[in-house]
Amino acid sequence: MVETIYLTDMYQKEFEAEVISVTDDKFIVLDQTAFYPKSGGVANDEGHLIRDNDEFNVVYVGKFSGKISHEVDKPGLKVGDKIIGKLDWDRRYTLMRYHTAAHVISGAFYHNLNAKITGNEISIDQGRVDFNLENFDRALIEKEVNNSNIIISKDHSVEVYSLDRKDVESDPDLTKLAMGLPKNIQKLRIVDIKNFDRQPDGGCHVRSLKEIGNIKIKKLVNKGKNNRRLYFTIES
Repeated sequence: MVETIYLTDMYQKEFEAEVISVTDDKFIVLDQTAFYPKSGGVANDEGHLIRDNDEFNVVYVGKFSGKISHEVDKPGLKVGDKIIGKLDWDRRYTLMRYHTAAHVISGAFYHNLNAKITGNEISIDQGRVDFNLENFDRALIEKEVNNSNIIISKDHSVEVYSLDRKDVESDPDLTKLAMGLPKNIQKLRIVDIKNFDRQPDGGCHVRSLKEIGNIKIKKLVNKGKNNRRLYFTIES
C-alpha cells in the first residue's frame, strides 16, 4: 500500500520517496506521496519530483485502480529511482483554505436550514457548493454566508481522526451529503471543526478557521427543483 502523507500531515511540503512503477514514461507511482490526487470535487496538487539534479514537473495527480499516479512533463524517471517530492505549496494551501471554507458553508446551511450537499467543486480560483434547498431565496443564502464568516471569525480549530462506519451512521448530523456515505468503507476519516461541525472527508484542510479568510459570494444560480448553486471566493 502506498503511504498517503497528505491524509496525516496536510502541511508537509516536501518528502522522500521511491518510484515503484512508470507507465508510458510519464505516469509515476511512488511508495509514498504528499501529493493530493484530484478527487471529491477538489483539484489535485502540483509540484516537482527531483532526482539528483533533474527536475520533473508534476502537472496532474489522479487515483486509478487504487493507485496514486503523478503525471510528469517529461520522460526519464525509472523504477527504483529515489526522488524528493516538492509541492507547489501556494496552490495546496489555497485549496486547503477553499476546502475548509466549503465545510463551514455546508455546516451553516445544514444546521440552520437542514440543507444537504448535492455537489461541489474546489479550484484555486473559486469554490462551488450545491444544496438541496426548496426555494431559491437569495437573501437566505446571503445570510448563511454571513453566518459562515461569523463562524470563521471565532477561529475554531480543525482536527482529523477516524470513526467506525457504525458510529458515523448512528449520528445523522455527521453526514452532509445528500447521496449518503460511500459504500463498502468501514472506517471513515472525519474532519472536525471543533464546536461547530464535523463531516466524513478525505481531503486537506487548514488547522484553524482564521486561516481561511473571508468568504465572498461570486454568483448564485438556480439549478432547478430543490437545487441551488453557490459560487464563492475567499479573501485574506
